[in-house]
Amino acid sequence: MIYLNAEVISGLGEDTFWTWFKREFPTSSFDEPKQLTEKDIVLRYSTLGPLNIFPAKTVALLWELYPEMKEKLVSNEWNSKIETIYKCAKLSTYRTVASHLTISAYNQFGTVDVIPIGVNTELFRPIGQKDALRDKYKIPKDKQVGIWCGTRHPMKGYSRLLEYSKSNPDVHWIIVWKQKSEAGYMKGATNLTSVSQEIVAELMNAADFYLCCGLLAPFYMVEWEAMACNLKLVIMGDIQKDFVPSDNPRDDVFSMGWDRKSVKNKWVNYLIKRGIEW
Repeated sequence: MIYLNAEVISGLGEDTFWTWFKREFPTSSFDEPKQLTEKDIVLRYSTLGPLNIFPAKTVALLWELYPEMKEKLVSNEWNSKIETIYKCAKLSTYRTVASHLTISAYNQFGTVDVIPIGVNTELFRPIGQKDALRDKYKIPKDKQVGIWCGTRHPMKGYSRLLEYSKSNPDVHWIIVWKQKSEAGYMKGATNLTSVSQEIVAELMNAADFYLCCGLLAPFYMVEWEAMACNLKLVIMGDIQKDFVPSDNPRDDVFSMGWDRKSVKNKWVNYLIKRGIEW
């Protein structure tokens, strides 16, 4: 049995790693295990801390970027969360990260494996019909259009978006805020809040480029989604990213193994090697 320990399964009703994994491995369970056998395993989101069931095979999903945030933003704000994550990494049987750039934050606790989170490349894909989509969302057809999705959290780089916008006044912006509590407002832009993944995919197809202006090294999920739409990424600054996108970023998603089919194959092989049945 595979047990799934998520902090949030789907906060906005979106199709997350957790909802996707449950479909692909239908016998897996969101239930809290009472006891575990050698043929069971727990995929545990690291911010939940260590699993207090022994003995147990647990995989710490070390996807949060708090250690890098602490360093880049020179802040102790996340110390308690980092301590919880480190305990999860230390006391789990296995550790996985989504990017090779974050291995060094956790390899003090043992071997760290890289398994991407996975992009829904069937939803996030080139649609075409750019003019029709711009009509639908009242986006100018005679301007270059950039898109950015995020929150006002410093790591997302909203201040850098404003800087880029000021230097490129001819660009019309599509700004997608994750939720109202984290939203801002850019004057003159197409501002949207808490929209579905389907709408985000259409907005990406209405744009000419996605602005990658975050402060942290790994690509965010939304940037992988933009690449899956074959949308050009404009990367601000000299931060080392996972790789340099090509002229066909959708191809990069597949070559880097971030499509869901590849990710499922990785999990199948990973679980088989650990003697897990499902």
